[in-house]
Amino acid sequence: MYVLGIETSTPVCSVGLVDENRVLTCYSQNTGLRHAERTVALAERALQDAGLTAADLHGVAVGSGPGSFTGLRIGMAAAKGLCVALDLPLLAVSTLKGLAAQVVFERMPVCAILDARRGEVYAGVYSVGGGTLTARLPDTALPLEDLIPKLPKPVLFVGDGGITYRDRIEASLGVDARFAPASTHPSGGSIAILGAEALQDGNSVDLATAEPEYHRRTQAESAGTTG
Repeated sequence: MYVLGIETSTPVCSVGLVDENRVLTCYSQNTGLRHAERTVALAERALQDAGLTAADLHGVAVGSGPGSFTGLRIGMAAAKGLCVALDLPLLAVSTLKGLAAQVVFERMPVCAILDARRGEVYAGVYSVGGGTLTARLPDTALPLEDLIPKLPKPVLFVGDGGITYRDRIEASLGVDARFAPASTHPSGGSIAILGAEALQDGNSVDLATAEPEYHRRTQAESAGTTG
């Protein structure tokens, strides 16, 4: 069962291809959110290098957020386009869960954290057991100082939020704060693996209504709020 995974929530555009739980190919480029120019090309390369064509796919998974509003819209549009053209199911996967899945070998709780700017972080906390992730804190956007008291101890941080706010995190948690390698970013490979799991469980989403999970209002929506 072949599933293509698309992840565009950060400046790194990543596309991966899996055969159930085995990553066949995965390519990532820091495009500075110019994902529209690279997503399809990376998908074509992932398929070609695996010796497959789009006709071999059984589903398309997409990182549904949170993250860059523009990036998420590009990824969702690309995934929907492929699903419509190929008559495939669409699998929506939390970007933060996909990030946590990259350190699923760890035994301690994982906090997937991305810099949301404007004084906030996107964060989700997961327990790891038997290679399975269980949400302990639902994906949310909040100030770092509001996140810290909600965290288990010790906890492993993964994602660029841990890099940006490492000093503040260590000042609050001390030795209970652990950090994954700085190079860790949301990956199309992990999105594809979680998408394959969703496909096996029959958890595809409706193409007509699927939307990114922003977890907070866009700047335009905020500016339009009065009173």
